[in-house]
Amino acid sequence: MMATNLSLNSQSTAEPYALAFFRISFGLLMLVAELRFINRDWVYAFYVKPQFLFTFYGFDWIKPLSEPYIYWLFYGLVILSFLITIGLVYRFAIIAFFLAFTYVELLDKSVYLNHYYQVSLLAFLMCWLPMNTVFSIDNWLAKKLSFYTLRVLKFAPFSVKPNSLKAIIYNPVWALRLQVGSVYFFGGIAKLKYDWLFMAQPLRIWLAANEHLPVVGPLLTEKWVAFLLSWLAMLFDLSVPFLLSFRQTRLPVFIVIVVFHVLTHFLFYIGMFPWMMIATVLIFFPPELFQRILRFFDKGTMPQPQAALRYTFSPIRLILPVFFLLQLILPFRSHAYSGNVLWHEQGFRFSWNIMLMEKNASLEYFVKVKKTGKEFTVKPIDFLTRIQARQMSFQPDMILQFAHYLHDYYLTNGVGDTEIRAECYASLNGRGSALLIDPTVDLAAEKEGFQEKNWINKL
Repeated sequence: MMATNLSLNSQSTAEPYALAFFRISFGLLMLVAELRFINRDWVYAFYVKPQFLFTFYGFDWIKPLSEPYIYWLFYGLVILSFLITIGLVYRFAIIAFFLAFTYVELLDKSVYLNHYYQVSLLAFLMCWLPMNTVFSIDNWLAKKLSFYTLRVLKFAPFSVKPNSLKAIIYNPVWALRLQVGSVYFFGGIAKLKYDWLFMAQPLRIWLAANEHLPVVGPLLTEKWVAFLLSWLAMLFDLSVPFLLSFRQTRLPVFIVIVVFHVLTHFLFYIGMFPWMMIATVLIFFPPELFQRILRFFDKGTMPQPQAALRYTFSPIRLILPVFFLLQLILPFRSHAYSGNVLWHEQGFRFSWNIMLMEKNASLEYFVKVKKTGKEFTVKPIDFLTRIQARQMSFQPDMILQFAHYLHDYYLTNGVGDTEIRAECYASLNGRGSALLIDPTVDLAAEKEGFQEKNWINKL
């Protein structure tokens, strides 16, 4: 059985239980999330009903499945989540889940959410980690049936000192801790912005919207409360990964995390994100805790891991450093562009800019047929769903993308070659409306890409 190739450190007999507990938590969360998605008919609303999807740059080749196959894909995600939870054919299940979930995520950026991104990252990481060595059907079958082989990827390529940086990066439990902790840390870095710290925005807007609540409602309208919570949230996010790493501060910080995420769930509608963060930060607790919990439930029927075996070569030697290096670089790429990232949104996604802006806009396109000189206006809602029209109205790259769609649409339908200009007035974090896009620029002639977009007006 290849499970015996797994090398374990001083916590060798306990770490597999921490990984198994994380696997079960992740699987159950995804099971609930996918069932919720299907039950609310979001498959139709997001991926069947739209006649145009806003693909990510470089991923235009990813196309949506037609009915009924798109539904089958989500049913498949439900099944895969269940297989991950129970640890049956785990390696296949987690790889298939990662590919299917990421495929769906890349279909339309108008429904992009930070926790979808985190799910893809965690799933990718879990493809390489030995998450099913204990408390899994795979492990039970491997012990019971001689023809059933439990295949566990060998994790680390060489011996490391217990307290070295390599011991953290190449340790399965610490790899998960790094990924979970990065959401908080980089979320705290993202809060080091003028709007958040010196305007208490958008927190002031969102808190005031809950003034109807009994007892605390009037307090939420106070300016000093918004400022206090803004600074505390920034300091809290920056310190959470470190405070969770020490025994003395771990439990008090976890209690604060639970209270914080429960409150955000009820004050701000942000879906599954609070519950995912509560469940995944448990990985910071000692592996022995999960060993006791899972052993209590298995009643001695599940095989136990073998102790302290040597590391052997694995592709993880290259993959993990590159993976975490990218996580370190991506949140800072917005600094390559001039101006306020909350306004121009270049480098905004995949950077843990969580709950940093309240942005509204009105958008209208002006179309001019080059051959005849005929001019007319277009409202995005005439072509898009309500959610798409709302999201793209203040996101410049999506405004450009839709302009290209309109240009191609009129070419295909015999109208001819056109110039496409946009008049977009946007308001950011309580400011007055201002022109987001230069209305004199023909967006149909502008290229998509990572270059700075000079047709976006400065804030």
